Amino acid sequence: MTTKTLAEQNFLIPNGTFFAELSIFLLVLAVIWLFVVPPVRDVLAERTARVAKTAADGQRAREFVQAAEARYRSSVAQARGEAARLREQARIEGRTILISTRERAQEQSDQMLAEATIELRAHADAAAARLRGHVDRLARDLADRVIGGGDSERT
Repeated sequence: MTTKTLAEQNFLIPNGTFFAELSIFLLVLAVIWLFVVPPVRDVLAERTARVAKTAADGQRAREFVQAAEARYRSSVAQARGEAARLREQARIEGRTILISTRERAQEQSDQMLAEATIELRAHADAAAARLRGHVDRLARDLADRVIGGGDSERT
């Protein structure tokens, strides 16, 4: 067996290999820190900004949709109110038209009835006048026959 010095036997005492490995590690760490970490940081910052922008856009879109729904609901409620008002107005106008039409029909009916009554009276008067002429002549003829028998030809 060979006898080694105390420094060679103790693994806790650093030697040249340790310093070479340490310098290579630090060099690799510096390269990573200078050339890899900044682009990764930029990508992460860009991604964070995009996520924040997307969240803000989503919030604005939700607010826009809510505002549009509120406008839609108020428009529908307003349209329903307007439709109800128009229906009621149409009902009132319909009733007014119906009443005026009934009144005109009643007036026309009354006028036609009055005209028919006048016409019937005129026909009745004319018929009565014709019948009076016939009845008068018949009554004279009959009276002549009853009273005197012979003068029936003087008319």
